Amino acid sequence: MRGALRRIALVLFLLGSVVGAGAQHGRPWNQLSPEEQQRAWENYQQYRRLPPPRQQFMERRYQQFRQLPPEEQQRLRGNYERYRGFDPGQRREFVEKYRRWKGQGQR
Repeated sequence: MRGALRRIALVLFLLGSVVGAGAQHGRPWNQLSPEEQQRAWENYQQYRRLPPPRQQFMERRYQQFRQLPPEEQQRLRGNYERYRGFDPGQRREFVEKYRRWKGQGQR
């Protein structure tokens, strides 16, 4: 369960890369706060530990995100921010609902 949560969080991270920054998206490293730099560095390290096929998958997803209209990107950023604000119980419930929803689409 914990691994699934990490995978979802990492996918959400790549969907918005600096999605949590909202309008600050795309700022140079030296313009990030120390907390943002720390978070970005940890996310990057986690990404680099992934197997190459997984990195490629996530890179494709990120490129898909970049090609979306700005309004859709903003909608996804809002969803990501809401997800980040969930407590552990809410995240667990979200993951369970997502798995059920995804399983229905595969039938």
